[in-house]
Amino acid sequence: MTKYFLLTLAAVAFIACGKKPAADAAATATAAADPGKTLYHEKTCATCHGEEGHGDGAVGAALNPKPRNFTDAKWAQGDDLKSVIKTIENGVPGTGMAPFKSAMTPDEIKTVAEYVRKLGGKK
Repeated sequence: MTKYFLLTLAAVAFIACGKKPAADAAATATAAADPGKTLYHEKTCATCHGEEGHGDGAVGAALNPKPRNFTDAKWAQGDDLKSVIKTIENGVPGTGMAPFKSAMTPDEIKTVAEYVRKLGGKK
């Protein structure tokens, strides 16, 4: 009887560990709805530019010049899609903006560029 109890307990624990909490499921659904947001966080953009793109990320606080605040009206490197892609690919010399050309695929770069433009209200 004890053997069956332990096997049942182990099975229940195994099944319970495989289930995602509702919050995780909601986050996964949100990420699927906006792959740009997912990449923005996965590729560490948020560490400098902040969760909402205000240039207030934890690492960004130590940088000089400060990271781009995507909600600003004017962007120094240009705010059209081509300029943003170029900035993500090549970085910006003399700033903390590193090049991501070797860390991201061209499609990922474009997706992140489209997302950060949305943060700034760009179409």
